[in-house]
Amino acid sequence: MRKNILFMTMAVALCVSALSGCQKVPETSESNGIQHAQGANDQQISGITAETSGQRSADDYEGTIGTTNNQMNISAQIPAIPENVYQITLKPNDNLDMDRLTAFLDSASGNIVDTSEELGKELEANEIANTTGDEPVFYSLFGDHSALELSDGNKTASFTHHTWGHYVDSDLREKCLAIFRGDTTTTLITPDKMGDGSFSAEKAAEILLEKLKAVGVSEIAFDKIYYNEGSDYSYYEFQFSPAYNGIKVDIGYNSYSFGQVSPTGFAFVSMDGVADLSLMDFLGKAVEKEPVEIISFDQVAKILEQYLDSGMIEADGTMTYNRAELKYYPVPNPAPKPEEIEYKPELVLIPIWHIYMPLDDYIDGHYAGPSTICINAITGELIND
Repeated sequence: MRKNILFMTMAVALCVSALSGCQKVPETSESNGIQHAQGANDQQISGITAETSGQRSADDYEGTIGTTNNQMNISAQIPAIPENVYQITLKPNDNLDMDRLTAFLDSASGNIVDTSEELGKELEANEIANTTGDEPVFYSLFGDHSALELSDGNKTASFTHHTWGHYVDSDLREKCLAIFRGDTTTTLITPDKMGDGSFSAEKAAEILLEKLKAVGVSEIAFDKIYYNEGSDYSYYEFQFSPAYNGIKVDIGYNSYSFGQVSPTGFAFVSMDGVADLSLMDFLGKAVEKEPVEIISFDQVAKILEQYLDSGMIEADGTMTYNRAELKYYPVPNPAPKPEEIEYKPELVLIPIWHIYMPLDDYIDGHYAGPSTICINAITGELIND
């Protein structure tokens, strides 16, 4: 199950990246573990005087940027920059110990068994299978080789790598999945529908957040929420990411780099509680938070003008980017060495401006050009996913 989830996540990311991706960053130098562009563009970005046709109000940006043959339209609500934004360094979380795992399991049974040794052997066997099969799979992981697991025969909870967590209530999960043996409807829940129904998505989210307290998580950002309803039972499926001070962690949603770490969460939640919960690369501990200055979106627009003029971004003018968000971007770890699965001891998060069109709209419109553009919110550089 754990192996399948990892492969599924990597496969989805790789497949989507074939459709489009964040644009290429200029030649880089490294400082404090972060890639910084240098050369002519540095002076251009720091001394921008170019004007665009966009008019920025307090909350919105409406405008066309670029030349006649290479331009992009932006019509998006622009978030306010929080007072405190950081470059964050995460490391494996040594607080994920047996006491915390016991709280995560939350079992009333008097027969809780430590199955950590079996889990460790399973993970080791998976790695051997991954690297010695007909099509070896090599990847980077954020974390270490640790493995802890407890089970009461029905509920199972585990921590792996000091960055991953998994919980399952087998009976409740089976009750959820059983609805697909009959007539079932699946509904995408939009933010304006969170409070609808006798068992609302809002209530289910509260149940999920209460469960996450056991692993020290108090803030998340929802990516997708689905409501699955059968004839006599229903549950919500949550896809979510970690967040820090209201800023979501995201890789740009439609691209993947070899060595990329993408903190991701999945959960099944019914009115009876959490049935299944997976947290991948999600539970790192912040060991350093360096305050940083963020460029405004007005500055971003001028920087985009330069990238369009130079051809570093190519857009045909038919697209309208209707999303502009400030996010934390997990800097990709170096790709694994040949014939080796690598465990990376830290993960660095930097703030980015993410300008994009939702992927479904992009595919439906058959547009030419990138659906998403990621700009380093400190330096103005293009992020290469």
